[in-house]
Amino acid sequence: MKQGVLLGFCIIFISMNLYGLSNSSLQESGTNASVTKTVDEFSQFEMPIIKIATDVGDTINSKEEYTNAKISVINKQGGYEMTDSVISIRFRGNATLMADKKSYKVKFEEKQNILNVGVGSAKTWCLISNCFDGSLLRNLSTLRIADSLDGLLFSPNCLSVELIINNEYQGVYLLCEDINVNKSRVAITENPEEIENNGYLTEMSRYEEKNPFTVDKETFGVKSELSQTASIKQQQIEYISGYMNKCFNSLKNGDQAEAEQYINLNSLVDIYILNEIVKNVDVGWSSFYSFKNAGDKLEFGPPWDFDLAIGNANCVKGFDAWAGISPYHVLNVNANSNPWFCYALRNKWFRDSVQQRWAALIDKINKLPEAVTIEAEANYKSYCRNFDKWDNILGKQVYIEPKEIVALTSYKDHYTYLSDWLDKRITWLTNYYSSDDFLSGIFPDESGNEQTPATNIIAVSTILALANSANVKMTYEILPTQGVTMSIENGGEESWEVQIVSSGLMFKKGDEYELSFDYKCSAALPITLDIQQNYMPFSSYFSKSVNCSTETQHYKGTFIVSNSDNNCALAFSIGGQPFNGSVVTINNMSLVLKNSSKVNKPTIRNSAHLLRTFCYDSKRGVARLNLANAVNINLRLYSILGREVFNVVEKKNAGEYSYHVKNIGLAPGMYIGQIKAGNEAIQWKMTIEK
Repeated sequence: MKQGVLLGFCIIFISMNLYGLSNSSLQESGTNASVTKTVDEFSQFEMPIIKIATDVGDTINSKEEYTNAKISVINKQGGYEMTDSVISIRFRGNATLMADKKSYKVKFEEKQNILNVGVGSAKTWCLISNCFDGSLLRNLSTLRIADSLDGLLFSPNCLSVELIINNEYQGVYLLCEDINVNKSRVAITENPEEIENNGYLTEMSRYEEKNPFTVDKETFGVKSELSQTASIKQQQIEYISGYMNKCFNSLKNGDQAEAEQYINLNSLVDIYILNEIVKNVDVGWSSFYSFKNAGDKLEFGPPWDFDLAIGNANCVKGFDAWAGISPYHVLNVNANSNPWFCYALRNKWFRDSVQQRWAALIDKINKLPEAVTIEAEANYKSYCRNFDKWDNILGKQVYIEPKEIVALTSYKDHYTYLSDWLDKRITWLTNYYSSDDFLSGIFPDESGNEQTPATNIIAVSTILALANSANVKMTYEILPTQGVTMSIENGGEESWEVQIVSSGLMFKKGDEYELSFDYKCSAALPITLDIQQNYMPFSSYFSKSVNCSTETQHYKGTFIVSNSDNNCALAFSIGGQPFNGSVVTINNMSLVLKNSSKVNKPTIRNSAHLLRTFCYDSKRGVARLNLANAVNINLRLYSILGREVFNVVEKKNAGEYSYHVKNIGLAPGMYIGQIKAGNEAIQWKMTIEK
């Protein structure tokens, strides 16, 4: 969800010019320091030190191209474990690329185990800046939890270090194992000219451009080596795509035995528990890894990217709160949702497994809040020195932190907040996972209300305030009623340079939507809105201009979607000089499906099937079927989250029958219907309106 002219850049880079973060694309490393200190100007505190020196005349200025350099490593005791070893180094990350404090990937000529962080040696290592995390501990703490989850075959090991580049102090970084194929990391077969006898490492990511394939509505990419022969490579992608779709459909069908054929379910349980503990807002957007070894089942993991977890995001309702189940784990209605978790949690057998696993892990999990404090206090001077260098973070809005975190003005405040949040979260989950509500498939939000798919799809979308050029200066407040108030000091030159955005919207061609919102501005100015792609080239499906005044006005209108697209955004463009000095409010945003384009054609089967034809008429709420022989018919209806709400069994002779589902007395909402004739079954989705 660190989401990506330039809505795409906006959705990747939120208000990056605010409070000392830079909008210039890829600046040379170490040139924007608020405090400049060389290695000779300070003594070693508690942490190991990594020193990197690029070759004379070279700078680190690219995510794609490596720069030649040398590395020296000083251990915690002050001794050199490595001196002037040859490496290459580049930037890494997505949103963090636009921050002054950048993250890096380091590559050695020969395999190394830096500071014995890894289980074994490897060529590539990561230096994570944690530039959006005032505690500097969210990634480290989450990966330490993952170490205790033996259902995950590999979790990256990590260690906090202080980094110096070209004799300039860069702050505290997380030295971390990279996610790649290696006998001590993701240990899978490497036969790049084989198809079924090859191993595959994959990532679910909205950023994916190389070796992509889809599972359901999600984009995946192959991250392990594939054949250089185009025809073999295509077969490899088709093979892993086909296998993972079988895995996904087994969860969607709810058949435990089928799922166990394809998936190591222990890994799915553990990766879910990990992401639920920390309430990871990114788990459906990117960095969701899985792998399949030749001849083995699908494994979930390794875990990655948690700097916006543990209450550190205000862009989606409920993610800053320690109470409640993550909406993106149960509501598969947004591009940020994780459909693997959504479908798994609809099955009681999966919830049973989660309950049992939590009980087995609870003694280890309960130690996490204290472990945060121990780590912070054991390395307190080093962590604090990071904020001598980056003195524009504490007490400031750096990225998408909630106001409770923005208010924290000291490092101790930050790690105490993190520890307290985790303590409350673990207590809440312990009570919830042992409850009848969990086993019954009732998933509460942060206020204790049962989560159901919202009629207003913006209610579960990411809402962002965006500055898309270096000249823009603005402040903003995310409103609790799907809105933003923005004060614009400098709006840049073009309208797209400042935007209010709701992203992650999913549309189907031909569907009609009703859009409404309230708007006002301190000056009489026009605002353009677009429903558009959330990725390059950011084509618009619907555009409208409204004229603002100092009085609150209301807009309501409809549009029909011209293309199916599972990653869209609603963008209000409010940049340019006319907006300088203005205050703009967009509030009560609502986007509601009015009419679906779905044509309910009957499912036609051959005469060998008991259930010859089936059709659900959504307009009338009637399920129609044609039976070849006498058989028991079982009609079941489930909430969209998998809780059974209706069940009837009837003996029927051969012939045509209708079930008036709309008249059963269900509350308005979305449901899943299932008709079984003997051992044959058909499922469908339906909406009961008021």
